[in-house]
Amino acid sequence: MKIMIIGGTNFIGPVVASCLEKQGHNVTLFHRAESKLPHYAEVQGDCDSPDDLEKAIDLVCPDMIIHMIAMYQSHIEALEKALDGQKMKVLLISSVDVYKGFEVFNKLSSAPVQPIPFTEKSPLRDIRFPYRGKPGISFGYYYDKILVEQTALQSPVLDTVIVRLGMVYGKNDPNRRFKDIIHQMNDGAKTIKINEKIAALKTCKCYVENIAQGIALAAQKGTVGEIYNLADNGIFSELEWNKIIAKLMDWNGEFVITYEDNGCELVKAANLDQHLVVDSTKVRKELDFTEIISLEIGLLNTIQWEVNHNLL
Repeated sequence: MKIMIIGGTNFIGPVVASCLEKQGHNVTLFHRAESKLPHYAEVQGDCDSPDDLEKAIDLVCPDMIIHMIAMYQSHIEALEKALDGQKMKVLLISSVDVYKGFEVFNKLSSAPVQPIPFTEKSPLRDIRFPYRGKPGISFGYYYDKILVEQTALQSPVLDTVIVRLGMVYGKNDPNRRFKDIIHQMNDGAKTIKINEKIAALKTCKCYVENIAQGIALAAQKGTVGEIYNLADNGIFSELEWNKIIAKLMDWNGEFVITYEDNGCELVKAANLDQHLVVDSTKVRKELDFTEIISLEIGLLNTIQWEVNHNLL
């Protein structure tokens, strides 16, 4: 297939492009700034601009589009306008932050703790624009993946498949999810304090190469109109994650469970009784998804990148 990836040059996108290319697909990247990625055809443009998108589509003539960065309803509307009535299969990369459990976790409402794991049929957030007003989140005012999904699924020109991602980690992760724990261990800390609530918190973390494999499968085999949760199978508490990393780094210090917030913003800002775990059974059964990189190898790759990244 000829596949155009919108926003495929930062963290997850290049790994998806590599995976698809290895499987024999012709990949073109559509993005705002010139990249340093080898091998791929590139078209520069703005995903907010219907004109830029239309020019790219006319040039590439893709069989399908993978939209990695549709954060606002307007991103889908721009793509619809660019297509000008032309039907197009679209794989939309969404997030598990659409679930009501994330509303509870972020204290956006007084709703009760939601049962886990979240399946594709679990309740969605009632609160829209979940990051509006949050300090330090530049994209937050209009961000809402629920509106993005609904607009894409209801579009008369988009044949949409949706993948909801868990918390992705790995090389080039802009969130650097394991940064603090890795550097404390690498710097030789004898003890590491962790709040009891954070220690017990379970979340759906997943390694980038496994996620890219799942996205590639959804691009090829996903059913139009369907939604798939995509996450690794291993579900651990934060303390368990830290202990796995400690073993991989040969760290022999001690974790100290504390009962104060220790100045940690997460303890104050979040409802830590709400675990963030998703069920990926559907993508495994219907699309034959399985992890291609083990937990240990994925974490070792991440640790190496994080340690080296801090030296740059």
